[in-house]
Amino acid sequence: MKIFSLLLLTVLLYSCKRDQHELYDFKSERLSIVKVGEHTFMHTSYLQTEQYGDVPCNGMIYINGNVAIVFDTPVNDAASIELINWLEDYTIKAVIATHFHVDCLGGLGAFHKKNIPSFALDKTIELAHKNEAAYLPQNEFEKEQLFKIGTELVIARYFGEGHTPDNVVGYIPSEEILFGGCLLKAQGAPTGNLADANVAEWSQTVEKVKSTYPNIKIVIPGHGTQGNEELLDYTINLFKPEKRYLFFLHNRFLETHDLDDIHPEYGRTELPEIVDSFEKAGLTIISEQRNGNVNARVYATTVVEQIDSLIANGITASNITVAGTSKGGYIAQYVSTLANRPDLNFVFIASYQESDLQNIPEINFCGNILNIYERSDHYNASAKARLQHTTCKVKHFKEIELNTGLGHGFLFRPMKEWVKPTISWAKGDYINP
Repeated sequence: MKIFSLLLLTVLLYSCKRDQHELYDFKSERLSIVKVGEHTFMHTSYLQTEQYGDVPCNGMIYINGNVAIVFDTPVNDAASIELINWLEDYTIKAVIATHFHVDCLGGLGAFHKKNIPSFALDKTIELAHKNEAAYLPQNEFEKEQLFKIGTELVIARYFGEGHTPDNVVGYIPSEEILFGGCLLKAQGAPTGNLADANVAEWSQTVEKVKSTYPNIKIVIPGHGTQGNEELLDYTINLFKPEKRYLFFLHNRFLETHDLDDIHPEYGRTELPEIVDSFEKAGLTIISEQRNGNVNARVYATTVVEQIDSLIANGITASNITVAGTSKGGYIAQYVSTLANRPDLNFVFIASYQESDLQNIPEINFCGNILNIYERSDHYNASAKARLQHTTCKVKHFKEIELNTGLGHGFLFRPMKEWVKPTISWAKGDYINP
């Protein structure tokens, strides 16, 4: 009886000791493992880079019962072997690579040698193969993969592009823990590696994650310290594009005519359609129909006041563009002169003649200038002569000559020949508008 009791006590003590050991944090030169939830751990390994030195790279481990699942391998096989050994008392059901970079799948070889199945988005496998990764994930999924770990569900899901075209997140509903991988940034982190990023969609992708999992308590980013749902907001704001504003100034005809009136030679001025084409491109449009034969310089002062107000409210000058057709283009030239801000953008459309230098000597270009003119139009001169006389800094200057054969009528409608380069210029493309 005493022998049996002693054996029972030994077994209980051993079991208790083993359970405690299994939940202990781990640290070596290659790898650290830290508990962040009741059954969840963050693993961190170190990627050697020439530009940034040793970069800490995070992954996630979830354990339930005697089963474990791993999100992202450590960066190499040596660190992955240490992680696998740490989990030696558990069955590792799967390892998931959350995108195709080496900090997610650099240690796949060690997992495969232990016959641990690997999973990834189909796009991740495609990109890993294209980039000649040493090992490819074995199993693919299209958007979402569910895993039963012990008695609990674990989710791997794709929400859209961000850090890479294929970045996936992992979520543990029972603990409300999100592994955001490189899609999410640690608090205060910079934008980081954008070589494969889709910056335009990044914020929108994270907003989808936030709306799908509204009760997140812990967030593990791909690099840096874990946090809470504030990391989602930080990432959203970090990559949220500023609004780009376009002041559009129409031609002279609409100053003395209704929107539906027909010009005897060029037809209707399609102002609503022109504005709509700019709005569909994601620009915030400020435009109105001017009444009466307004003084171009006086009207320009009102536009300058609106620009000053936008800038005073935090809008970056380089995100503001003033574009005008015909007389509207001359008003835009006065805005350029009076605003005297080199970072503003301007598009002058069918609004320059060789005689302007002599007849309107007060115009002084300032800003990033795109001049568009039509070969068959009487307003068809290059504005380089004006540029040579400017006393303000013009960072970017470009001219486009069209050949539509429509004369001055080309600007009465939203033709892609002039609308598209205007949109590109407003979005900061000064090379190939």
